[in-house]
Amino acid sequence: MNKKTIITIILTLVAMTAGAQNVDTNNSELVRLQQLAEARAKNQQKQLSPYDANSRGIALNPMLPDCRDVSKFKTIDQASVRISYAFNARNVADPKTYDDLQRLEIGNKYVKYYGFYVYEADSVATAELQAMNRITHSNMPFPDEGVAMSQINGKHQGWSRSLFSEILKDLTKNELTEYCRMPEALRSYDRYYTEPTPKQNWQIGNETKTIVGYQCQKATCSFRGRNYTAWFAVDIPLSYGPWKFCGLPGLILKVQDDAKEYVFECVGIEQQKRPIILLDNYKTYRKTTRTELDKMLKRICENYYQITGMTNVINKLLRPYKPMELK
Repeated sequence: MNKKTIITIILTLVAMTAGAQNVDTNNSELVRLQQLAEARAKNQQKQLSPYDANSRGIALNPMLPDCRDVSKFKTIDQASVRISYAFNARNVADPKTYDDLQRLEIGNKYVKYYGFYVYEADSVATAELQAMNRITHSNMPFPDEGVAMSQINGKHQGWSRSLFSEILKDLTKNELTEYCRMPEALRSYDRYYTEPTPKQNWQIGNETKTIVGYQCQKATCSFRGRNYTAWFAVDIPLSYGPWKFCGLPGLILKVQDDAKEYVFECVGIEQQKRPIILLDNYKTYRKTTRTELDKMLKRICENYYQITGMTNVINKLLRPYKPMELK
Protein backbone atom coordinates (compact mmCIF):
# COMPACT_ATOMS: atom_id res chain seq x y z
CA MET A 1 0.00 0.00 0.00
CA ASN A 2 1.38 3.42 -0.96
CA LYS A 3 1.74 6.04 1.73
CA LYS A 4 -0.97 8.71 1.77
CA THR A 5 -0.63 12.06 3.46
CA ILE A 6 -3.38 13.57 5.59
CA ILE A 7 -3.84 16.42 3.15
CA THR A 8 -4.43 13.90 0.36
CA ILE A 9 -7.14 12.27 2.45
CA ILE A 10 -8.74 15.68 3.02
CA LEU A 11 -8.78 16.50 -0.67
CA THR A 12 -10.09 13.02 -1.53
CA LEU A 13 -12.94 13.34 0.92
CA VAL A 14 -13.82 16.73 -0.49
CA ALA A 15 -13.88 15.30 -4.02
CA MET A 16 -16.08 12.39 -2.93
CA THR A 17 -18.64 14.53 -1.17
CA ALA A 18 -18.62 17.87 -2.97
CA GLY A 19 -20.86 16.85 -5.85
CA ALA A 20 -23.43 15.00 -3.77
CA GLN A 21 -23.67 17.52 -0.94
CA ASN A 22 -22.74 20.81 -2.63
CA VAL A 23 -19.80 21.38 -0.32
CA ASP A 24 -18.46 24.92 -0.39
CA THR A 25 -14.76 24.40 -1.12
CA ASN A 26 -14.19 28.00 -0.04
CA ASN A 27 -15.35 27.05 3.46
CA SER A 28 -13.05 28.87 5.88
CA GLU A 29 -12.61 25.81 8.12
CA LEU A 30 -11.63 23.67 5.13
CA VAL A 31 -9.14 26.29 3.96
CA ARG A 32 -7.67 26.46 7.46
CA LEU A 33 -7.25 22.67 7.60
CA GLN A 34 -5.54 22.62 4.22
CA GLN A 35 -3.20 25.44 5.22
CA LEU A 36 -2.28 23.67 8.46
CA ALA A 37 -1.59 20.41 6.62
CA GLU A 38 0.57 22.19 4.04
CA ALA A 39 2.51 24.01 6.76
CA ARG A 40 3.25 20.72 8.54
CA ALA A 41 4.34 19.10 5.28
CA LYS A 42 6.95 21.83 4.70
CA ASN A 43 8.58 21.09 8.05
CA GLN A 44 8.56 17.32 7.74
CA GLN A 45 11.40 15.25 6.45
CA LYS A 46 10.72 12.48 3.98
CA GLN A 47 10.94 9.03 5.52
CA LEU A 48 13.53 6.98 3.68
CA SER A 49 12.47 3.78 1.95
CA PRO A 50 14.34 1.06 0.02
CA TYR A 51 13.04 2.61 -3.22
CA ASP A 52 14.73 5.96 -2.53
CA ALA A 53 18.14 6.38 -4.18
CA ASN A 54 19.13 8.66 -1.28
CA SER A 55 18.80 5.74 1.14
CA ARG A 56 21.51 3.62 -0.44
CA GLY A 57 24.00 2.56 2.21
CA ILE A 58 21.90 4.06 5.02
CA ALA A 59 20.36 1.83 7.69
CA LEU A 60 16.57 2.06 7.58
CA ASN A 61 13.81 1.66 10.12
CA PRO A 62 10.42 0.04 9.47
CA MET A 63 7.80 2.43 8.11
CA LEU A 64 5.47 4.46 10.32
CA PRO A 65 2.11 2.81 11.05
CA ASP A 66 -1.11 4.36 9.84
CA CYS A 67 -2.79 6.84 12.16
CA ARG A 68 -5.42 5.56 14.54
CA ASP A 69 -8.64 7.03 15.85
CA VAL A 70 -7.95 8.33 19.38
CA SER A 71 -11.43 9.77 19.95
CA LYS A 72 -12.70 6.51 21.49
CA PHE A 73 -11.34 5.62 24.90
CA LYS A 74 -12.12 4.73 28.49
CA THR A 75 -11.01 6.94 31.38
CA ILE A 76 -9.47 4.63 33.98
CA ASP A 77 -7.98 7.12 36.47
CA GLN A 78 -7.11 10.75 37.10
CA ALA A 79 -3.46 11.74 37.02
CA SER A 80 -2.41 14.32 39.59
CA VAL A 81 0.97 14.96 37.95
CA ARG A 82 2.38 14.65 34.43
CA ILE A 83 6.10 14.57 33.71
CA SER A 84 7.58 15.17 30.26
CA TYR A 85 10.86 13.54 29.21
CA ALA A 86 13.12 14.26 26.25
CA PHE A 87 13.97 10.89 24.76
CA ASN A 88 17.42 10.59 23.14
CA ALA A 89 17.84 14.34 22.78
CA ARG A 90 20.93 15.88 21.23
CA ASN A 91 19.96 19.10 23.01
CA VAL A 92 17.22 19.09 25.68
CA ALA A 93 16.59 22.78 24.96
CA ASP A 94 15.57 21.97 21.37
CA PRO A 95 12.57 19.59 20.94
CA LYS A 96 13.48 19.07 17.27
CA THR A 97 16.53 17.11 18.42
CA TYR A 98 14.48 14.59 20.45
CA ASP A 99 13.59 11.15 19.15
CA ASP A 100 10.36 11.77 21.06
CA LEU A 101 8.80 13.82 23.82
CA GLN A 102 7.41 11.23 26.23
CA ARG A 103 4.98 11.55 29.09
CA LEU A 104 4.54 9.91 32.47
CA GLU A 105 1.09 10.29 34.02
CA ILE A 106 0.70 9.27 37.66
CA GLY A 107 -2.66 8.48 39.25
CA ASN A 108 -3.85 6.65 42.35
CA LYS A 109 -4.55 3.37 40.53
CA TYR A 110 -2.59 3.59 37.29
CA VAL A 111 0.66 4.99 35.92
CA LYS A 112 0.91 5.48 32.15
CA TYR A 113 3.95 6.13 29.94
CA TYR A 114 3.67 6.94 26.24
CA GLY A 115 5.16 8.87 23.32
CA PHE A 116 3.53 12.28 22.98
CA TYR A 117 4.74 12.99 19.43
CA VAL A 118 3.04 9.79 18.27
CA TYR A 119 -0.16 10.58 20.16
CA GLU A 120 -0.03 14.11 18.72
CA ALA A 121 0.10 12.78 15.14
CA ASP A 122 -2.86 10.47 15.84
CA SER A 123 -4.79 13.34 17.44
CA VAL A 124 -4.22 15.64 14.46
CA ALA A 125 -5.51 12.99 12.05
CA THR A 126 -8.52 12.31 14.27
CA ALA A 127 -9.36 16.00 14.65
CA GLU A 128 -9.02 16.68 10.94
CA LEU A 129 -11.27 13.78 9.98
CA GLN A 130 -13.85 14.95 12.52
CA ALA A 131 -13.64 18.49 11.11
CA MET A 132 -14.05 17.13 7.59
CA ASN A 133 -17.16 15.27 8.70
CA ARG A 134 -18.58 18.52 10.04
CA ILE A 135 -17.77 20.33 6.82
CA THR A 136 -19.27 17.62 4.60
CA HIS A 137 -22.17 16.83 6.98
CA SER A 138 -21.12 13.19 6.97
CA ASN A 139 -20.00 10.60 9.49
CA MET A 140 -17.05 8.89 7.83
CA PRO A 141 -14.98 6.63 10.11
CA PHE A 142 -11.28 6.04 9.67
CA PRO A 143 -11.00 4.12 6.37
CA ASP A 144 -10.18 0.42 6.66
CA GLU A 145 -6.94 0.90 4.75
CA GLY A 146 -5.86 3.54 7.25
CA VAL A 147 -4.91 7.21 7.19
CA ALA A 148 -1.21 7.66 6.55
CA MET A 149 0.75 9.18 9.42
CA SER A 150 2.64 12.34 8.55
CA GLN A 151 6.24 12.34 9.68
CA ILE A 152 6.15 12.61 13.46
CA ASN A 153 8.00 15.43 15.19
CA GLY A 154 11.56 14.93 16.34
CA LYS A 155 14.64 13.57 14.63
CA HIS A 156 13.77 9.85 14.52
CA GLN A 157 12.98 8.42 11.10
CA GLY A 158 10.38 5.68 10.97
CA TRP A 159 9.01 3.16 13.45
CA SER A 160 10.61 2.29 16.78
CA ARG A 161 9.31 0.20 19.68
CA SER A 162 10.47 2.98 22.02
CA LEU A 163 8.10 5.42 20.31
CA PHE A 164 5.14 3.18 19.49
CA SER A 165 4.81 1.11 22.67
CA GLU A 166 2.76 2.36 25.62
CA ILE A 167 3.31 1.21 29.20
CA LEU A 168 0.48 0.94 31.72
CA LYS A 169 1.09 0.02 35.35
CA ASP A 170 -1.85 -1.24 37.41
CA LEU A 171 -0.90 -0.24 40.95
CA THR A 172 -3.74 -2.24 42.50
CA LYS A 173 -2.46 -5.50 40.97
CA ASN A 174 1.25 -4.62 40.84
CA GLU A 175 1.21 -5.46 37.13
CA LEU A 176 2.65 -3.80 34.04
CA THR A 177 1.24 -4.06 30.51
CA GLU A 178 3.04 -3.05 27.34
CA TYR A 179 0.88 -2.33 24.29
CA CYS A 180 3.12 -2.65 21.23
CA ARG A 181 1.90 -1.01 18.02
CA MET A 182 3.52 -2.42 14.89
CA PRO A 183 4.78 -0.70 11.72
CA GLU A 184 2.76 -0.04 8.57
CA ALA A 185 1.01 -3.03 6.99
CA LEU A 186 1.48 -5.11 10.15
CA ARG A 187 -1.49 -3.94 12.21
CA SER A 188 -2.60 -7.56 12.63
CA TYR A 189 0.66 -8.11 14.55
CA ASP A 190 -0.24 -5.57 17.29
CA ARG A 191 0.42 -7.26 20.63
CA TYR A 192 0.32 -6.76 24.38
CA TYR A 193 1.68 -8.65 27.36
CA THR A 194 1.30 -8.31 31.12
CA GLU A 195 3.97 -9.10 33.69
CA PRO A 196 4.50 -8.41 37.42
CA THR A 197 5.81 -4.87 37.72
CA PRO A 198 9.60 -5.31 37.45
CA LYS A 199 11.86 -3.86 40.11
CA GLN A 200 15.36 -2.51 39.74
CA ASN A 201 17.95 -3.18 42.44
CA TRP A 202 19.22 0.38 42.81
CA GLN A 203 22.46 1.35 44.51
CA ILE A 204 22.18 4.93 45.79
CA GLY A 205 25.28 7.11 45.70
CA ASN A 206 26.23 10.47 47.18
CA GLU A 207 26.67 12.49 43.96
CA THR A 208 24.11 15.17 43.18
CA LYS A 209 23.13 17.36 40.23
CA THR A 210 20.32 19.78 39.41
CA ILE A 211 17.69 18.89 36.79
CA VAL A 212 14.77 21.26 35.95
CA GLY A 213 15.46 23.11 39.19
CA TYR A 214 15.44 20.06 41.49
CA GLN A 215 18.44 18.70 43.32
CA CYS A 216 18.83 15.06 42.34
CA GLN A 217 20.80 12.18 43.78
CA LYS A 218 22.60 9.51 41.78
CA ALA A 219 21.61 5.84 41.67
CA THR A 220 22.82 2.92 39.55
CA CYS A 221 21.52 -0.53 38.67
CA SER A 222 21.79 -3.44 36.26
CA PHE A 223 18.48 -4.39 34.67
CA ARG A 224 17.80 -7.03 32.02
CA GLY A 225 21.15 -6.81 30.30
CA ARG A 226 22.03 -3.11 30.63
CA ASN A 227 23.66 -0.92 33.27
CA TYR A 228 21.83 2.31 34.12
CA THR A 229 22.57 5.56 35.92
CA ALA A 230 19.59 7.50 37.26
CA TRP A 231 19.11 10.84 39.00
CA PHE A 232 16.10 11.14 41.32
CA ALA A 233 14.59 14.18 43.05
CA VAL A 234 14.49 13.64 46.80
CA ASP A 235 12.02 16.54 47.13
CA ILE A 236 9.43 14.80 44.92
CA PRO A 237 8.36 11.69 46.88
CA LEU A 238 7.03 9.72 43.91
CA SER A 239 8.68 6.34 43.36
CA TYR A 240 8.30 6.36 39.57
CA GLY A 241 10.19 7.25 36.44
CA PRO A 242 10.18 6.91 32.64
CA TRP A 243 9.51 3.60 30.88
CA LYS A 244 9.63 0.72 33.43
CA PHE A 245 11.91 2.47 35.92
CA CYS A 246 10.70 2.81 39.50
CA GLY A 247 11.60 2.03 43.10
CA LEU A 248 13.71 5.01 44.18
CA PRO A 249 12.78 7.33 47.10
CA GLY A 250 11.98 10.16 44.71
CA LEU A 251 10.89 10.86 41.14
CA ILE A 252 13.46 9.81 38.51
CA LEU A 253 14.24 12.88 36.42
CA LYS A 254 17.02 11.40 34.29
CA VAL A 255 18.17 7.89 33.45
CA GLN A 256 20.46 6.46 30.78
CA ASP A 257 22.26 3.24 29.98
CA ASP A 258 26.05 3.11 29.96
CA ALA A 259 26.18 3.08 26.16
CA LYS A 260 23.84 6.12 26.01
CA GLU A 261 21.64 4.34 23.50
CA TYR A 262 18.62 5.13 25.70
CA VAL A 263 18.51 8.48 27.49
CA PHE A 264 15.47 9.97 29.24
CA GLU A 265 15.66 13.46 30.76
CA CYS A 266 12.86 15.45 32.38
CA VAL A 267 11.99 18.73 30.67
CA GLY A 268 8.79 19.59 32.54
CA ILE A 269 6.54 18.75 35.50
CA GLU A 270 2.84 19.68 35.54
CA GLN A 271 0.64 19.35 38.60
CA GLN A 272 -2.91 19.32 37.31
CA LYS A 273 -5.73 16.79 37.22
CA ARG A 274 -5.79 14.98 33.86
CA PRO A 275 -7.55 11.80 32.74
CA ILE A 276 -5.54 8.63 32.22
CA ILE A 277 -7.14 6.92 29.23
CA LEU A 278 -7.22 3.44 27.75
CA LEU A 279 -7.77 3.59 23.99
CA ASP A 280 -10.42 1.42 22.34
CA ASN A 281 -7.77 0.44 19.77
CA TYR A 282 -6.16 -1.83 22.36
CA LYS A 283 -9.11 -4.21 22.08
CA THR A 284 -7.74 -5.46 18.76
CA TYR A 285 -4.29 -6.26 20.20
CA ARG A 286 -3.52 -9.96 20.73
CA LYS A 287 -2.02 -11.23 23.98
CA THR A 288 1.52 -12.59 24.05
CA THR A 289 4.50 -12.76 26.41
CA ARG A 290 7.49 -10.44 26.67
CA THR A 291 9.80 -13.16 25.37
CA GLU A 292 7.61 -13.97 22.37
CA LEU A 293 7.16 -10.27 21.58
CA ASP A 294 10.93 -9.80 21.52
CA LYS A 295 11.30 -12.70 19.08
CA MET A 296 8.59 -11.25 16.83
CA LEU A 297 10.05 -7.74 16.91
CA LYS A 298 13.54 -8.95 16.06
CA ARG A 299 12.16 -10.70 12.99
CA ILE A 300 10.07 -7.68 11.99
CA CYS A 301 12.76 -5.08 12.56
CA GLU A 302 15.46 -6.96 10.69
CA ASN A 303 13.28 -8.26 7.83
CA TYR A 304 10.48 -5.69 7.63
CA TYR A 305 10.59 -4.92 3.92
CA GLN A 306 10.70 -8.60 3.05
CA ILE A 307 7.86 -9.54 5.45
CA THR A 308 5.60 -6.86 4.00
CA GLY A 309 6.48 -7.77 0.42
CA MET A 310 7.68 -4.26 -0.39
CA THR A 311 11.05 -5.39 -1.69
CA ASN A 312 13.46 -8.32 -1.73
CA VAL A 313 16.40 -6.11 -0.72
CA ILE A 314 18.68 -7.95 1.67
CA ASN A 315 18.20 -7.06 5.31
CA LYS A 316 21.54 -5.24 5.61
CA LEU A 317 19.50 -2.10 4.94
CA LEU A 318 17.69 -2.45 8.26
CA ARG A 319 19.06 -1.51 11.63
CA PRO A 320 19.83 -4.42 13.98
CA TYR A 321 17.24 -4.93 16.69
CA LYS A 322 18.77 -3.70 19.97
CA PRO A 323 15.97 -3.31 22.51
CA MET A 324 16.39 -1.86 25.97
CA GLU A 325 15.88 -5.29 27.49
CA LEU A 326 18.65 -7.56 26.25
CA LYS A 327 17.63 -10.40 28.56
